[in-house]
Amino acid sequence: MKFKAMILAAAMAVGCHAVQAAEATSVNDLLKLVQQGQARDDQQTRERMARFNAAHSEQESMLAEARREVSALEADSVRKEQLFQSNETRLAESQDRLTERMGSLKELFGVLQQVSGDTRSVFEGSVISAELPGRNEFLSALIKSAGSSSNMPSVESLERLWFEMQREMTYSGQVSKFATDVVLPTGESTRKNVVRVGGFNLVADGKFLNWDMESARVVELDKQPGSRYNDPVVALEKSSGDQLTGFWIDPSRGQLLKIKGQSPEMTDRIEQGGVVGYIIMGLGGIGILLALVRMLMLTLEGGRIRRQMQSDVADENNALGRVMSVYKKHRNADIETLELHLGEAISAEIPRLTTGITWIKIISVVAPLLGLLGTVTGMIDVFETMSLFGTGDPKLMAGGISQALVTTVQGLVSAIPCVFLHTLTNNRSRALILILEERATGILARQSEQQSKAAA
Repeated sequence: MKFKAMILAAAMAVGCHAVQAAEATSVNDLLKLVQQGQARDDQQTRERMARFNAAHSEQESMLAEARREVSALEADSVRKEQLFQSNETRLAESQDRLTERMGSLKELFGVLQQVSGDTRSVFEGSVISAELPGRNEFLSALIKSAGSSSNMPSVESLERLWFEMQREMTYSGQVSKFATDVVLPTGESTRKNVVRVGGFNLVADGKFLNWDMESARVVELDKQPGSRYNDPVVALEKSSGDQLTGFWIDPSRGQLLKIKGQSPEMTDRIEQGGVVGYIIMGLGGIGILLALVRMLMLTLEGGRIRRQMQSDVADENNALGRVMSVYKKHRNADIETLELHLGEAISAEIPRLTTGITWIKIISVVAPLLGLLGTVTGMIDVFETMSLFGTGDPKLMAGGISQALVTTVQGLVSAIPCVFLHTLTNNRSRALILILEERATGILARQSEQQSKAAA
């Protein structure tokens, strides 16, 4: 190392001498310059060597200090490792003692954890949670502490668990009113006074509500079950505490109400029938209206005929009066001629008494046929759907068949009253025609008797 440094110094000196030699004017000047440069280089070399030796000593002392620190740290590491091993042993011994002392408490906490979990499941689906929020958070903390050996549940927690279970049973037999937020079918939330019927139903403003366990909120049913079930809700909300009133209870806690709300109503059934269904209902309405009009007209005509039967003066505002007018006009004719005139008069009255009855009969026959047509076309659609999507979904087939059979029901609903009304109107018109024929026969009999007496 020293040899390399000396070579480097000599090279630098030679380079410096070469520069100075270029400036020298004689050989003596050059010699002096070389001597001066050599002396200066020796001085610099000695200074560098001194600094190097001083730094080397300092490095030796720093190395010694680092080695002492390493030894101290190693000793401290060994001490801490021994302490760690000792603590591990003591911890294992303490855990064994804790397990031994707990004994049956571990089994008790296991049962407590299971009971708390079951209770939380009941509370999550109970409508009483709408009135008593925050119970599930307590049960979750109790379950967590029951499963931990370091943070065991306290006596106060056990007492509160018993209290919550007893309160659930007590509230399930009461009808109470409280205010809470209700989510409307539109998605908006509003504050309402809610009536709770035990642990079964929630109602407000004459409508059924449902407890959504996932969001832990009270939700209004988007489709109510109908006036038959909603009318008692209004009566319940208006009743006082000591007043008894009827009410529909859903023991499934809202599931039956949802199913009832999903079942189609009368308007939904009519819409399911489609175009054929509307035609059937239209024909049925026309037939019923026509039958009612004919029944009214025949009733009025029957009243006029009965009044005419009590009088010998012919009144041409009724069928019997017009027949009697024909008799009076041809009173002097012979029996055969009078019989023909009376028969002609009765034949003229029959269309007036039977008008529209045939159409009622036609509608009563056509309506079921249209219903069968709608069912057949609906079944064709069902089979086309089955060919596209298969038979894996029974609901798909059941819904299609149900819609197809709606037209059959509509046809029967339209035909049955039409058949009944047709029978009534036909019998009423036949009764009036029989009265006319009976009176005509009586007139002919009296006329024949009078002519026989006159001939004698």
